[in-house]
Amino acid sequence: MSADVKETVCADAASTAAVNARKKGEWAALRTELPIMAFDTVVGIGGRVLGKPKDRADAERMFAELCGNTHEVVTAVYFRVGTKIIEKYEKTSVVFGAFDRETVYNYIDSGAPYDKAGGYSIEDAEISSLIVSVDGDRDNVAGLPVKLTEKLIEENLIYGENGYRD
Repeated sequence: MSADVKETVCADAASTAAVNARKKGEWAALRTELPIMAFDTVVGIGGRVLGKPKDRADAERMFAELCGNTHEVVTAVYFRVGTKIIEKYEKTSVVFGAFDRETVYNYIDSGAPYDKAGGYSIEDAEISSLIVSVDGDRDNVAGLPVKLTEKLIEENLIYGENGYRD
């Protein structure tokens, strides 16, 4: 389900992602007794958090800052089984190459940046030429740290105290 919460920006990317994942998880917990996994993905650069661009100028500013630099993508996971709550996060470093005017402006014109942390999705082919390297879990940059999520499910639902054993 999609959580209807107002996102918060904290001092750094990890704190911001954690607070927002928790808000989403707690929102869901009020609506179901099923196990809950909530996620929030944030882009951080130079000690600042880049949210979703508000307008074209904001998207341009973000790309100008990201291009030619390394930034961090943090996805926080809020996992709740009954009353047990586990909160973790995954960090991945991404390096963008030099600012390519045509690539950036075509991407912005497509409307794609406006619902994405940092103004981009690693899955969008239109900006793949900007991505020089990814150090860490590429799935995390897409917004779902698969390995961490699998580990939490396995440890807490399949083999954990709230789970079952074959």
